[in-house]
Amino acid sequence: MKVTIDLPDSLLKELSFGFADLDRELKFLLAVKLIEMGRISTGRAAEWIGIPKPLFLQEMGRYGLSAFPLDEKTLEQDILNAKKSIL
Repeated sequence: MKVTIDLPDSLLKELSFGFADLDRELKFLLAVKLIEMGRISTGRAAEWIGIPKPLFLQEMGRYGLSAFPLDEKTLEQDILNAKKSIL
């Protein structure tokens, strides 16, 4: 399936794309959102975009994103567990 999106030139001028290929950049952004939603894995996303998984993870880091998002409750529990193991 192919999807076409109209983007005004003014919007494109405001955006800074890391990939030279706009199609690849937009796929990357969609893939990251699908990962956040739990719909696809990072491996599947990398395969779809056509880059190695380590490069995909590196690109996520460039955007300040993590492949392993933590919510506040999970982080607090991890801190408590770490403190218990030290004592």
